[in-house]
Amino acid sequence: MFFSIGLHPHTRLGHIEALEDADILDRKLQMSANNMANVSTLGFKRQSMTFEEYLLPQVDGTERTAKKEVVRSDLSQGTMKETDNPLDFAIEGDGFFVVQTPQGVRYTRAGNFTLDANKQLVTQEGYPVLGGGVPIVLDDTTGKGIWLSKDGRFWVDETDVGQLDVVNFKNPQALERLGGNLYAQTAASGNAMPASALIKQGFLEGSNVNPVEEMVNLLDIYRAFEAQQKTLQALDQMDGHAANDIGRVG
Repeated sequence: MFFSIGLHPHTRLGHIEALEDADILDRKLQMSANNMANVSTLGFKRQSMTFEEYLLPQVDGTERTAKKEVVRSDLSQGTMKETDNPLDFAIEGDGFFVVQTPQGVRYTRAGNFTLDANKQLVTQEGYPVLGGGVPIVLDDTTGKGIWLSKDGRFWVDETDVGQLDVVNFKNPQALERLGGNLYAQTAASGNAMPASALIKQGFLEGSNVNPVEEMVNLLDIYRAFEAQQKTLQALDQMDGHAANDIGRVG
């Protein structure tokens, strides 16, 4: 949740409020376009924005209505797709995989992992996936395979080699969204804690963006932009009328 910036009390409140609405619509447009761009991104969670009104104190002690933006992530489950790849994993329920990046520990829902040259389980970007707080090594020396139990324990060559970390947060809405489908912990999100979600091997979770719904959102934003343009045009005409006609000597 965050507030619109750059709001200044002004006598021409009609213009100011119309511009505020247009500015918020522009950010809603960018957010909806980003959702559409990630309709095929594994584990992507769509975002939405609404706005509420609040009272902004003016320099003369009075108050006027301004806008407050509310941004939310839709953390609902995306569609599960079976791949039969033993290094693909999907979380059924709430939670995040834990990965180690050069910037620190990060969290993701995308489970399309692979093995690096050291037999470490890594993301597509090469970040180690963590189990028990350390990188997971899956060295199949006998060809008997790699499999994951429902409670998230890895078995290699019929030997239990450790746990795949899956965590959740008291307030996951407050996680910081980063590039590359990663999230970072914040003070507001709370600390990571073990999640009891089911992990499915050989499956991937798709994006939860509904392209049809998102197209409808884009059309609604376009119509709202048009309405704000008409409002500004009408206010400009009123100003022109006041300047040119009112007070004219007949």
